[in-house]
Amino acid sequence: MRGSYPNRINIPTEKFLHDLGAGEHGCIFCFSKEEMYNIHFSYVKSGLENNWGVVYVAATGSKEVIRKAMQSHGINTLAYENNGQGDGSLLLMSGEELYKNAEYPDTTHWKNSVRFVSDMFISKGKKGVRVAADLSSYFLSKGLIHQWHKLEYILEKKLSLPVSVLCAYDSASPELVETDVLKHYDRLTDTNKELINSHSFAIYAAGNKSIIFRV
Repeated sequence: MRGSYPNRINIPTEKFLHDLGAGEHGCIFCFSKEEMYNIHFSYVKSGLENNWGVVYVAATGSKEVIRKAMQSHGINTLAYENNGQGDGSLLLMSGEELYKNAEYPDTTHWKNSVRFVSDMFISKGKKGVRVAADLSSYFLSKGLIHQWHKLEYILEKKLSLPVSVLCAYDSASPELVETDVLKHYDRLTDTNKELINSHSFAIYAAGNKSIIFRV
């Protein structure tokens, strides 16, 4: 991971996400909610348009806020949500629904929910499931760092189910805007570096710039 960063992926982020297959467990580091939405919703939109089921976990804020944000990014939620009009390809969930008690997250429920949703979408003829989540906001806003890390480690680096997961974190480091964002990796604590290493890829976003690398 050091030096010339041979694992850097030199293709546009939108294309990388469009082509992303099942089994991937990635993370985004960004500075703002809008940067997170730009990447998350590109992942969601291309998934919906290419026969994937999609689960979006609205860790903070209401589902209606997420729904309107998706619509502003060109996602026709009415066509995809199971609301009497859509085909049910898109599920919006809250952190409470998925993780139950944040202080003592129900990891068994989390794993069973992923498997249930995966089986459900496969039975509908979907390629699999794309999961997008703002995990850090749900747990870190409550100071629950250990719980957040525990759930990340439960997910495999390369998932065995027909599922891909894209989590988002606030990078909280404005200096990354001014430098090569990949250098940030070398300045992480061992604990946070281990967290990134539990993923199969990472995306650093800063303004209009984003860099992808394999972990």
